[in-house]
Amino acid sequence: MFRKTNLKYLSLGILVFQATSLVLTMCYSRTLKEEGPRYLSSTAVAVAELLKTMACILLVYKDSKCTLRALN
Repeated sequence: MFRKTNLKYLSLGILVFQATSLVLTMCYSRTLKEEGPRYLSSTAVAVAELLKTMACILLVYKDSKCTLRALN
């Protein structure tokens, strides 16, 4: 499937995409001129960290699964 080098770049790409999309989405949503309650920045950061953790766990699982197949 994936080699370790490919998986390393895939995980880097996913984390860069996640961080960039978080910053752009927060900047855009904070500049909107709509009425109503705003969200807390700390909540958005906490959810982003949760998503980042889930992505890392998924990639580590995928990496360990590939390693187990290579050993057999």
